Amino acid sequence: MGPSKHIVLGFLVLLLLVMTVLNSCGCDIMRAKNGLKDFSTLIERGKLSEISLTIYYMNPNVFTGRPLKAEDLVYALHDDRIEIDGTRLSEHIDLLSRLSPDTIIPVEQKSRIDARVYYIFEDHKGHKIFDVAMWGDDSIFVNGVEAKGNDIFYYVIIPFLPEDQAKQFESYITYIMNTAR
Repeated sequence: MGPSKHIVLGFLVLLLLVMTVLNSCGCDIMRAKNGLKDFSTLIERGKLSEISLTIYYMNPNVFTGRPLKAEDLVYALHDDRIEIDGTRLSEHIDLLSRLSPDTIIPVEQKSRIDARVYYIFEDHKGHKIFDVAMWGDDSIFVNGVEAKGNDIFYYVIIPFLPEDQAKQFESYITYIMNTAR
């Protein structure tokens, strides 16, 4: 091996090391925050008419035998799905504007997801802006990244859920908060 091959090999090793360090320094959280930043920008520009929201959910008290992923709710055989267009979303702009990158705080201890609610905001072309899956222990998953639970992620969908389902989730959140302490 000549000196130039050693330099190339050394550079590749250094590049691998830098990528490893960057991945462990919160790049996942940045991915989650960027989705909310894009969402906040659309709200600030008055572009809610270009956004849609789809909510997938199931009764939080149903025993499933195994933890569920967001995809399990999306591809479920039952039809617990709600689609909301931008016009209806704009009626709740004050609530939606509370979703910001600052609401995402990394968790100290990772948990597993057991999704009972999954929702996705998309642009008018069907491209994902960001998604949220609830719940872990006392956490949520934004764009697949685990973050500390924050009630705003629940409250933004309340106006769109059937009243009985909203009450079930309220009880479930209270239970989660009391057992997490």
